[in-house]
Amino acid sequence: MTKGIRELEIHNRYLRKRPDLVLFGPAGERLWADALMRAPGFMGCVDFIHKMNFPLLFTVRIRGSRDWDMPSAACLWRPWEGELKYEGAGVRLSEKKTISRDDVALSLQTWENTSDRPVTLELLFAGGAKQGEIYRFPACTHGLNVIMAGREDKAFSGGEYALKPGEKRQFLFAAAVGLSGEEDGVLARLEGVFALPAQEAYSKAVASQTKWYEGLPEFECSDPFIQRCFYYRMYILRSNMAKPDAGLLRHQTLYEGRSHRAAKTPCAPKGWEFSRLIPLSVPHAIKDLMWLDKQEDCRQTFWSLTDSVNEYGAFSVCAADEKGKEYTNYAAWALYNYHLVYGDTEFIRKVLPAFKRDTLSVFGRHKGENDSLQICYAHQLTGKEYQPGYWYFGGFPDRVKGTKDGYTPLKRVDSSVYMYLNCLGLTRLCEKTGDADAQTFARMAEDIKTQVLSKMWDEKDGCFYDLHYLTEEKARVKHIVSVYPLWADMTEERHLSQLYRLFSPDNFLAGSGFASTAKDCPVYSPCGGWKGDYFKGRDGCMWNGPSWPYTTCIALDAAASQSEKHGHSFDLLFGGIFKQYTMQHFRGGDINQPYLVEFYDAETGEPLSDETDYNHSFYIDLVIRHIAGIQPREGGFVFSPLEAGLEHFSLKGIKLLGHTLEVEYSARTGHILRVDGEETIRLGPGERGGFVPLEAS
Repeated sequence: MTKGIRELEIHNRYLRKRPDLVLFGPAGERLWADALMRAPGFMGCVDFIHKMNFPLLFTVRIRGSRDWDMPSAACLWRPWEGELKYEGAGVRLSEKKTISRDDVALSLQTWENTSDRPVTLELLFAGGAKQGEIYRFPACTHGLNVIMAGREDKAFSGGEYALKPGEKRQFLFAAAVGLSGEEDGVLARLEGVFALPAQEAYSKAVASQTKWYEGLPEFECSDPFIQRCFYYRMYILRSNMAKPDAGLLRHQTLYEGRSHRAAKTPCAPKGWEFSRLIPLSVPHAIKDLMWLDKQEDCRQTFWSLTDSVNEYGAFSVCAADEKGKEYTNYAAWALYNYHLVYGDTEFIRKVLPAFKRDTLSVFGRHKGENDSLQICYAHQLTGKEYQPGYWYFGGFPDRVKGTKDGYTPLKRVDSSVYMYLNCLGLTRLCEKTGDADAQTFARMAEDIKTQVLSKMWDEKDGCFYDLHYLTEEKARVKHIVSVYPLWADMTEERHLSQLYRLFSPDNFLAGSGFASTAKDCPVYSPCGGWKGDYFKGRDGCMWNGPSWPYTTCIALDAAASQSEKHGHSFDLLFGGIFKQYTMQHFRGGDINQPYLVEFYDAETGEPLSDETDYNHSFYIDLVIRHIAGIQPREGGFVFSPLEAGLEHFSLKGIKLLGHTLEVEYSARTGHILRVDGEETIRLGPGERGGFVPLEAS
């Protein structure tokens, strides 16, 4: 396990809106704990495959105590375990707990009686179940019938233990969780835990968590926040990795998050949740995951998209029991990026038909009558709810919730650019595999590019605009997506004025990341709401000003790529906003409190939502491709690092086409690139790199 992961230890990591609940790091393939009470065992909000809010797996309490909660307990969060320490009521408790990757919750507790009289400890399993008994949770969501079996330490015969005065004793408790029909497997996993000595059983469960973190790239730099964020983003990927193996979800996938927007009512979650396959966020996650030498995890994630195909042949939101909306995405482009890092042509051949069908289906149903630009009829489906352009032609009415008054579908810049990238990626993948459809996708990509540049660009304003879906009149609202054509590298030098707008304090540079709408918009609000009406609540998704990591990372990617093409003229601007983006990952600016959520006040950086460890942006990719300068290309890579304001950094263990890459940098001496341990390029300060050929090994 890399040093950077080991250092991710957080004291009393709690849920912002529920400080009584502490967060829990490790997740099984299907079992996890959203948040737990400060109490021994697993009590709080426990989930299985999707959001469940089961209030209890098991806990231990002191007989006669008023409740189980220990509000003064000190809690330590780690990616692989939680730790609780408590002293009071005549006892001293030290507990370590984890969830194994095969969905067994374990708690190793050491109790000491500090009083002068016996203290009786009582064990309680969910529903009052007895040791080894199958308990069936109440019917919950997604048609999943969840079961559990628990087992107690031998010393806890009958579910209780009397601690003598001064006595100190360690106990192991565990609960295995599964679905109805898996009773034998649940009991077998539980039996396997107790076939070992307690400490060995617990260590084995921890090892099932830490193994994934072995052999990951290592990054050290002069900015401790950037260094820590690099490893925190590794944890975000791991914690959102699930293997539902139930219903429609047959492959390992990456969730967008483990939380949801609703009260944590036991066994009754309501509202939108992120613990499902959401195609909009999968490509973002892949851009980071592909750099961690996790080829099979990437493959499984791509396969999971094929689980989600709807009746039109398109990727859609997918839970175990239902398929939902189609969100625009760049999944085929992510597949092409995966190819550049791994090669893996045989895998590409297997999944390519599904990715072709998805792109053709979405393209055909959303293209304009006279062009290939993509129409978004529902403002939610680019993942950017209430972006003001949809109400531009209606004069920005006071009321936009629950009415279509003033609303106009748009030919969108973002969805058109996503489609362009998908077509471009499919062109190259078809060429690589000898697929006859290469020219079809090449023509589609060229048509979209031509129409974006000719119809959506406004030379006078220096901005790309969305269009009225029928008249093609420009919706003159400057959205953050106006930078997307530069991100897709479909632009020319004359379009660089869009970057100057991006970095202008009068437009998108408000103070924390990038605002989602420029400041000159009549309904601009850095903290959300619409003309002062917070109709979606304090934490409601709004794209009329708040800063979203989702688009800040894309805008930074665009700025860095264009800087590399144009004399590195935007390097330091990139570095400054990259630091703002980094700081959004730390609650209150505290390096010891990594806490990424969905969106922020664009001016103050205040978190406006509470979806902890949210997996809907990329970060590791920006470090590797732009700060370290490793840009994959067919047959190798371009070495083109930015001067991002760091004094020094070292990046080791990057895998590309089977080769190992390392980059070292010092502001005083410049860059050194090594390939498979051999020095390949040395650049002095201000010198530029070039193409490095590589053959797949």
